[in-house]
Amino acid sequence: MKKNLIFERGLDVGRERVALKLFRTTHGFSLERRVIERDHAAYVQVLPIIALGDLDRFADADPYSKELAALYYEVRRHLLENHVGE
Repeated sequence: MKKNLIFERGLDVGRERVALKLFRTTHGFSLERRVIERDHAAYVQVLPIIALGDLDRFADADPYSKELAALYYEVRRHLLENHVGE
């Protein structure tokens, strides 16, 4: 599957680094959420996005949703600009 990076931002939350990457894929969009712990262990979640509701449900379930609110807003803006619907 081919994918192109559209958006990437990260921030430090407590002792962890949390980053969001939005990709355009051959099937639409996908969001990668990466958490890197202090010992350099990394956890990655990949979310295929068909509609904005997919992103909203994912962000609402994120334990760092308050800290990442601005990043999720930017991801949502990019999706809207690319005509991803509700």
